[in-house]
Amino acid sequence: MKPDSSFIPAEFFKSETRLDFEIPETMKRAWAIQLTLLHQVLEIAQKNHIKLWLDYGSLLGAVRHNGYIPWDDDIDICMERPNYMRFLFILEKELPEYCRIRSFYTTPGYDQPKAFISNRDKIDLGGIRPMQLEKDITPLSEADITDIYYGLPYVAGIDLYPLDYVPKRQEKWELIRQIYIAVYDLAMDYEKYKNAGELEGYIEQLEDLLNVKVKRDGDVRFELWKLADSVAQMTTRQEANSMLWYPDAAMRSNDMRRPISAYNETIETDFEMLKAPIPAGFKEVLSACYGSSFMTPVRQVSTHDYPFYKMQQEYIDSCR
Repeated sequence: MKPDSSFIPAEFFKSETRLDFEIPETMKRAWAIQLTLLHQVLEIAQKNHIKLWLDYGSLLGAVRHNGYIPWDDDIDICMERPNYMRFLFILEKELPEYCRIRSFYTTPGYDQPKAFISNRDKIDLGGIRPMQLEKDITPLSEADITDIYYGLPYVAGIDLYPLDYVPKRQEKWELIRQIYIAVYDLAMDYEKYKNAGELEGYIEQLEDLLNVKVKRDGDVRFELWKLADSVAQMTTRQEANSMLWYPDAAMRSNDMRRPISAYNETIETDFEMLKAPIPAGFKEVLSACYGSSFMTPVRQVSTHDYPFYKMQQEYIDSCR
């Protein structure tokens, strides 16, 4: 089934300059893919009474620019952990079958502590092999999917972040934070610890501390990622007054924790041509993430290669 894209006006696809930053036509088409997915995801969430919100750069972009930050190339959304665990499987059922939901719980071997909702499974390399879909009478080729998504052959999508709870008691938070960092670090730098001969010893210490058993007969790194995710879920909502995406506590001095009360109410705001949900306490959230001067644009280096499709295009070129 072809997704609804009628809400995207033709002029959106033209290159433009925002805040002295040039956005080429290819990026506008990539944005259109993400916006189409966001439109679908919002409809599915509303249908299933699940709350979600724009987050990180997308929340900042919505508040400051009524859409994308000009030099941003992705969409970030978040939801509280209980809804996250439900929504992954709802999306698998309700999105078109050529879309993909990658997460620890839907994708064996996946190695990111967030979910990724994408428009397709793999890059279109120009082949004609049809993609067999269980529910569709007519199989789709990769070229068909490219046609659906504005002529771009790339895998594009939305990052979905689970927000887990932070204990009110500081000593409990410090303990959980240190345990989480230990497991996260083992998973992130798995090869380093393995090559140094230290991996098994650290795993045994974690097993004793947490009273768990890490499976050794398969993908051990994947098991460590899942263990880290379990540690992130050790605190209930009733024990907390703030929440965060736990990897921020492992990667940053500012862990970007935000008060739960900021999310008590949801409001809608413009995000390009869509209406998208944000927490009513968005100022508290953005201040926690970016400081009190968040309304002042600062062009920052992306945490990944910009644009996101650069490496995909290089791979396509290498296959020709």
